[in-house]
Amino acid sequence: MIAGLVLISVRPFKVGDRVRLQAGGLAGQVEGVVSSLGLLYTTFAQNQDSIMVPNNVVLSAAVVPLREPAAVDLRARLRPDVRPSTIQTMLEEAITTPTRGEPNISLEEVDADEVVVRIQATPLSDADGPKLADEVLAAVGTATEVQPTNGVTDAGRRSDG
Repeated sequence: MIAGLVLISVRPFKVGDRVRLQAGGLAGQVEGVVSSLGLLYTTFAQNQDSIMVPNNVVLSAAVVPLREPAAVDLRARLRPDVRPSTIQTMLEEAITTPTRGEPNISLEEVDADEVVVRIQATPLSDADGPKLADEVLAAVGTATEVQPTNGVTDAGRRSDG
């Protein structure tokens, strides 16, 4: 509990910071976004997982702040005839902004009406974030459009109403 009080008063990091802890008590290192800081544990978010680290271990660890650009994180609803591999190809062709690794595409939902994917990409430079977001949106734009039925789109039906 004393370690928690020290961390709360000293504030080597705050909730929302991305940090790496390096210590023998961690069997190496833990990296993630600080999601909560309590009296007994500090919780780190790592993708979909949460890691609870006792505050006495956090206090004895080297804290390395990680300053990296914010990632573009897009959840896209695709037509059911569009495959994630097609989206990957579209992204590879459309993205010219330097990124940290390949864009990541994960499948979230599939049903008869749509396929939902999450697309994540991180630019090398924080200043390139908006340009990367524009490129990702442009790449998946055609795969998210509603296909016309009998020559009339849903937008056309609404506007004729």
